[in-house]
Amino acid sequence: MRVPCSVKFVHMADIHLGYRQYGSEERALDFAQAFLRAVKFAIERKVDFIIIAGDLFHKRSEMDPATLAQASKVLEKARKADIPVVAVEGNHDSTYFRDSYSWMDYLAAHDLLINLKPSFDNGIVVEEWNGQNGSYVDIGDARIYGMKYYGSMTEKVLEMYAPKIRKGGFTVFTAHVGIEGYMNIYGCIPASKLHRLKGRVDYVALGHIHRSFVEDSFIFNPGSLETCEVSEYGVERGLFYVEYDEKLKYELVRFKGRDFIVLNINIDEEGLSGLEEKLRKFKAEKPVVHLSISCKRETKRNLGEEAVKEVVKEIDPLVVKTSWSVSDGIFTPVLDNRKDIEKGVIEQLVQNYGYGNIADEVLRLKSIFSSSFDIPSVDRFIESILEMRGGEKEEKKKSKEKRKRERKSSTTEVEVERQEEEVWDWRRAYDKGGKTRKH
Repeated sequence: MRVPCSVKFVHMADIHLGYRQYGSEERALDFAQAFLRAVKFAIERKVDFIIIAGDLFHKRSEMDPATLAQASKVLEKARKADIPVVAVEGNHDSTYFRDSYSWMDYLAAHDLLINLKPSFDNGIVVEEWNGQNGSYVDIGDARIYGMKYYGSMTEKVLEMYAPKIRKGGFTVFTAHVGIEGYMNIYGCIPASKLHRLKGRVDYVALGHIHRSFVEDSFIFNPGSLETCEVSEYGVERGLFYVEYDEKLKYELVRFKGRDFIVLNINIDEEGLSGLEEKLRKFKAEKPVVHLSISCKRETKRNLGEEAVKEVVKEIDPLVVKTSWSVSDGIFTPVLDNRKDIEKGVIEQLVQNYGYGNIADEVLRLKSIFSSSFDIPSVDRFIESILEMRGGEKEEKKKSKEKRKRERKSSTTEVEVERQEEEVWDWRRAYDKGGKTRKH
């Protein structure tokens, strides 16, 4: 006989504290403010617990005092409200293979969150949280299981983990892993692997992919709280507010973050006046501006990039990024299948070097450089490739004789505007009295 239970919680992921996007300190403050906004929402709704499904931080190493202060001070708000924060490590939080202690472990040791992950001792060990470590925790009428990011080992670890899950009231499984088909990034598995948890689990709480989606009112991914790459701007994301009282109800809660303006313009046809007119149509406060400009070579030489930026300055942007597509005005080839051709050429070039099929990775790296030359994005991407290669080597080392195994419900959306909200001066997180300054 099923015991009635009632649960209310918030599910968020991919906060990326400490991300100085475009080298901008203001953007780092945006990510911190987004986290504060989300936790305050959970407190206002008086939830039973908060789930952070990975990537609380942007960099697993090189932690700076300001970023650690941002995490600590916001988590202290939840602790003061008696709301437990349950988290798992994402690929940006997880330690390198040689390390065993992460910044998430540090926060758990200071009683700011519960960092769930299995341990290994002649197989996987799934034990209750004991205040320092563990794989699951019981909070009220809910039981939450957690699994950190394992990269290429994810499917194997999940297969070992699943049989050890035991239902306990409303049961949640949270992990930092993507589902194939939503975004073409490393760290994804087929949805079927998680659907097999039905019967053992009531709610699967994911992170890793920076857009929201729901599968069969069972698998939930909220997306990032802020825009981590320009390609993500405008996609649906936020946090899930979930209630269960013998029936599951959820809504995607969206918060207004930094405005982005993404424009394509042909300067030869529209001129600077056309650019000025387009920019006037946007009602944005200190936006990040991405311009893709096409023109003849002579136009760029006569005009110059500074003239373009002078026009953009009229809207008081935070950051301006420009990319130019320049032609000589005589002949410009048109290739509908250009990406496929490029991929084929790259595959031929690298096939003799023993790297494996890395054509997709090379094309992705090219895309990052050509779109914004965003060095943090390059760092993040290179790290993911290194993890992938490292994970594959580790797996082969442990079982050389084995080969690799075979590889939407609608949501109610709530837009939360930033009106008269509490804004913290994160640059000076602590004053002499130990209190966080606000303005």
